Amino acid sequence: MSELACPKCHLPLIQVGHTYQCENHHNYDISKRGYINLLLNPDKRHNNPGDSKESLIARKAYLDKGYYDPILHEVTNYIQKHAHEKMAILDLGCGEGYYTYKAKQILGDQNRYYALDISKEAINMATRYDHDITWIVGNSKNIPILDHSLDVIMALFTVVNANEIARTLKEDGYMIHVTANKNHLIEIKHLIYDEVHEKSDAFIRQPFPVIESYDFTKKVSISNREDALNLLKMTPHYYHIKKERRSVLETLEALDITIDLRITVYAPWKQ
Repeated sequence: MSELACPKCHLPLIQVGHTYQCENHHNYDISKRGYINLLLNPDKRHNNPGDSKESLIARKAYLDKGYYDPILHEVTNYIQKHAHEKMAILDLGCGEGYYTYKAKQILGDQNRYYALDISKEAINMATRYDHDITWIVGNSKNIPILDHSLDVIMALFTVVNANEIARTLKEDGYMIHVTANKNHLIEIKHLIYDEVHEKSDAFIRQPFPVIESYDFTKKVSISNREDALNLLKMTPHYYHIKKERRSVLETLEALDITIDLRITVYAPWKQ
C-alpha cells in the first residue's frame, strides 16, 4: 500500500520494479540511493533549492549528538498517545532526515513513513539513515500524496501550505507544527547582531482548528567547539554575519543556548 500521488496529475503512483508510474504513464525512477524525485521543473527556483550542503552537514552532525532530542520526544509522545495501527506519517521539510529516522525508531516499523524535502542534497543524505522510509524530493506546495490519506504530518521548523495540509490529512488526522518563539537561540542572536529584534515564527493566519498548543522551553549546554560551530552553521544567522565576527564565533569553546518553541497540534479544516 502506498499513499504516493503523481505530482503532475495526482493519480496514485504504483511501484513497478525501480520505477513509480501512474495510469497516465508518468514515470519516476527510484534513484540508486533509494529516493524518488517528484519535484517538477517549474517547482525549481534555482538549480539547487533548499539548504546549502554546508548547513546540512552541520545540522546532521549536531542533531546526531542528541541536542534536539527533547523536541523530537515532545512530538513522538503525542503521536504515541493517539496512535493506532499502521499509520501513514509524513515528515514535511525533513531536511537531512534525522527527525524522521528517530521518529521511526520510537514509533515502530508498523507504520508507513514518508519524508519530503525540496533539497535533493538533503534527501540524498537522508537515505543513509533508513532505506525503509520513503524519501521524496518534492515541493510542500504540491505534496505528492493522495487526498486524505495521511494520519500524521510532522512539520518541524518548516513553512507549511494550508491547502496542501488540508488536502492530504485524513478527516481524523492531525499535524504537529513546531515553530520558533522569540527567545529560541537568543544567545546566538546576541553574539551575532548588535541589536536583537523580537520575532517568532508563529503559525500565521491558518484556518486549522487547534487541538493543543503549548510553549516548550529548555536550556542546553554545548561543551565543545565542534558542536558549537555546527549549531552556528545550521542556522541562517551564521551566513549573514561579517567575516570578522564569524572568525570570533568560530573560536567558541562552549555555549549555553535556549530552546524556545511553540508546539501546536492542528486538526484538518474543510476546504
